[in-house]
Amino acid sequence: MSYYFEVSGETVWDPALRIAKWYIALAGTTAELMRLPTGLTPSEQDTCEIDPKLFRGFVEGLYEVYFSTRHPVQHGLIKGVLLTSLVVLERTGTFIHPKSEREKPLWEEKQTLARSM
Repeated sequence: MSYYFEVSGETVWDPALRIAKWYIALAGTTAELMRLPTGLTPSEQDTCEIDPKLFRGFVEGLYEVYFSTRHPVQHGLIKGVLLTSLVVLERTGTFIHPKSEREKPLWEEKQTLARSM
């Protein structure tokens, strides 16, 4: 069974139900810790509406937190939500780009993940 992430009725990601629920839960908890809205509005019909502007703010905030430290545990905890969010953000038609060479390995991982999403 799929779960649909949509922007204005257009599906940008349709993972399995369990994957979607994990992502929504992890994104929600992460956003709460950062004191930012996710821009995700799940419904009972196995869909989640994405507000592109709010979602971009969430992803940019998560990106900043990730690159504000070199702490390996923090990186490990954030990486899955960040990579998935970057792929979904691009599918909404919004792009952010690496600002330094230090950030490029994460973008290579994002490209690999995108092919499986």
